[in-house]
Amino acid sequence: MTTRINLPSGAYADLRAVEDVTERQRRPIRRIQAQLTGNAGFLDAVNEAEKAGGADMTPDAQRAIAQVMGDAFDPLETLNDLLVLAAVVSWSYPFEPSLDSVQDLPGRDLDALRTAVAPYIAALQPNFEPTPDPASPIVPSGE
Repeated sequence: MTTRINLPSGAYADLRAVEDVTERQRRPIRRIQAQLTGNAGFLDAVNEAEKAGGADMTPDAQRAIAQVMGDAFDPLETLNDLLVLAAVVSWSYPFEPSLDSVQDLPGRDLDALRTAVAPYIAALQPNFEPTPDPASPIVPSGE
Protein backbone atom coordinates (compact mmCIF):
# COMPACT_ATOMS: atom_id res chain seq x y z
CA MET A 1 0.00 0.00 0.00
CA THR A 2 1.32 3.45 -0.86
CA THR A 3 0.30 6.97 0.03
CA ARG A 4 0.83 9.85 -2.37
CA ILE A 5 1.92 13.15 -0.90
CA ASN A 6 1.98 16.37 -2.84
CA LEU A 7 5.12 18.42 -2.43
CA PRO A 8 5.36 22.22 -2.32
CA SER A 9 6.92 22.46 -5.80
CA GLY A 10 4.01 20.60 -7.38
CA ALA A 11 5.90 17.30 -7.53
CA TYR A 12 4.64 14.24 -5.68
CA ALA A 13 6.07 11.22 -3.92
CA ASP A 14 4.52 7.83 -3.29
CA LEU A 15 5.39 6.50 0.17
CA ARG A 16 5.27 2.88 1.31
CA ALA A 17 3.76 1.98 4.65
CA VAL A 18 6.34 1.79 7.43
CA GLU A 19 5.69 -1.94 7.86
CA ASP A 20 6.72 -2.45 4.22
CA VAL A 21 10.20 -0.97 4.71
CA THR A 22 12.65 -3.76 3.94
CA GLU A 23 15.42 -4.95 6.22
CA ARG A 24 17.97 -3.77 3.62
CA GLN A 25 16.51 -0.26 3.96
CA ARG A 26 16.20 -0.45 7.74
CA ARG A 27 19.71 -1.60 8.69
CA PRO A 28 21.64 1.52 7.63
CA ILE A 29 19.09 3.63 9.50
CA ARG A 30 19.59 1.57 12.65
CA ARG A 31 23.37 1.67 12.25
CA ILE A 32 23.41 5.49 12.17
CA GLN A 33 20.94 5.67 15.05
CA ALA A 34 23.30 3.54 17.13
CA GLN A 35 26.25 5.75 16.19
CA LEU A 36 24.36 8.90 17.10
CA THR A 37 23.34 7.63 20.53
CA GLY A 38 27.03 7.54 21.43
CA ASN A 39 27.78 10.99 20.00
CA ALA A 40 28.11 13.68 22.67
CA GLY A 41 27.30 16.49 20.22
CA PHE A 42 24.11 14.76 19.15
CA LEU A 43 23.04 14.18 22.76
CA ASP A 44 23.73 17.84 23.54
CA ALA A 45 21.63 18.86 20.54
CA VAL A 46 18.76 16.62 21.68
CA ASN A 47 18.89 18.19 25.14
CA GLU A 48 18.90 21.69 23.62
CA ALA A 49 15.93 20.79 21.41
CA GLU A 50 13.96 19.52 24.39
CA LYS A 51 14.70 22.71 26.30
CA ALA A 52 13.74 24.83 23.29
CA GLY A 53 10.34 23.24 22.85
CA GLY A 54 10.86 20.65 20.11
CA ALA A 55 9.21 21.32 16.76
CA ASP A 56 8.11 24.86 17.65
CA MET A 57 11.64 26.23 17.99
CA THR A 58 12.59 29.77 17.13
CA PRO A 59 15.37 30.36 14.59
CA ASP A 60 17.66 31.37 17.47
CA ALA A 61 16.97 28.08 19.23
CA GLN A 62 17.67 26.17 16.02
CA ARG A 63 21.02 27.96 15.66
CA ALA A 64 21.91 27.13 19.26
CA ILE A 65 21.24 23.47 18.55
CA ALA A 66 23.33 23.53 15.39
CA GLN A 67 26.23 25.03 17.35
CA VAL A 68 26.35 22.14 19.85
CA MET A 69 25.80 19.40 17.27
CA GLY A 70 29.40 19.29 16.09
CA ASP A 71 30.29 16.20 14.10
CA ALA A 72 26.78 14.74 14.45
CA PHE A 73 25.44 16.96 11.66
CA ASP A 74 26.52 14.80 8.70
CA PRO A 75 25.34 11.47 10.16
CA LEU A 76 22.02 13.06 11.10
CA GLU A 77 21.56 14.40 7.55
CA THR A 78 22.39 10.95 6.16
CA LEU A 79 19.95 9.34 8.58
CA ASN A 80 17.18 11.67 7.41
CA ASP A 81 18.01 11.01 3.74
CA LEU A 82 18.00 7.23 4.33
CA LEU A 83 14.64 7.53 6.05
CA VAL A 84 13.23 9.36 3.01
CA LEU A 85 14.63 6.68 0.71
CA ALA A 86 13.22 3.87 2.83
CA ALA A 87 9.76 5.41 2.55
CA VAL A 88 9.74 6.62 -1.07
CA VAL A 89 8.56 4.05 -3.60
CA SER A 90 8.59 6.55 -6.45
CA TRP A 91 8.35 10.25 -7.17
CA SER A 92 7.55 12.52 -10.08
CA TYR A 93 11.11 13.77 -10.54
CA PRO A 94 12.91 12.72 -13.75
CA PHE A 95 15.53 10.77 -11.75
CA GLU A 96 15.35 7.70 -9.54
CA PRO A 97 15.36 8.03 -5.75
CA SER A 98 18.88 7.44 -4.40
CA LEU A 99 21.06 8.71 -1.58
CA ASP A 100 22.76 11.01 -4.07
CA SER A 101 19.61 12.24 -5.84
CA VAL A 102 17.88 13.24 -2.59
CA GLN A 103 20.30 16.17 -2.55
CA ASP A 104 18.99 17.27 -5.95
CA LEU A 105 15.48 17.87 -4.60
CA PRO A 106 14.33 21.42 -3.96
CA GLY A 107 14.89 22.14 -0.27
CA ARG A 108 11.22 22.75 0.44
CA ASP A 109 10.31 19.37 -1.09
CA LEU A 110 12.98 17.54 0.88
CA ASP A 111 11.80 19.28 4.05
CA ALA A 112 8.22 18.18 3.31
CA LEU A 113 9.36 14.60 2.68
CA ARG A 114 11.37 14.54 5.88
CA THR A 115 8.38 15.80 7.82
CA ALA A 116 6.12 13.16 6.24
CA VAL A 117 8.46 10.28 7.07
CA ALA A 118 9.60 11.46 10.52
CA PRO A 119 7.07 9.17 12.27
CA TYR A 120 8.72 6.16 10.60
CA ILE A 121 11.82 6.47 12.79
CA ALA A 122 10.10 5.14 15.92
CA ALA A 123 8.73 2.11 14.07
CA LEU A 124 12.14 1.28 12.59
CA GLN A 125 14.00 1.24 15.90
CA PRO A 126 15.02 -2.15 17.26
CA ASN A 127 12.64 -3.82 19.66
CA PHE A 128 14.51 -5.21 22.65
CA GLU A 129 11.42 -6.37 24.50
CA PRO A 130 11.52 -10.04 25.46
CA THR A 131 9.52 -12.29 23.18
CA PRO A 132 9.16 -15.41 25.29
CA ASP A 133 8.41 -18.66 23.57
CA PRO A 134 5.60 -20.30 25.58
CA ALA A 135 7.04 -23.74 24.75
CA SER A 136 10.52 -22.84 26.05
CA PRO A 137 11.61 -24.46 29.33
CA ILE A 138 13.82 -21.41 30.07
CA VAL A 139 12.27 -18.50 31.96
CA PRO A 140 13.41 -15.03 30.77
CA SER A 141 15.81 -13.36 33.20
CA GLY A 142 13.38 -10.49 33.82
CA GLU A 143 10.81 -12.76 35.44
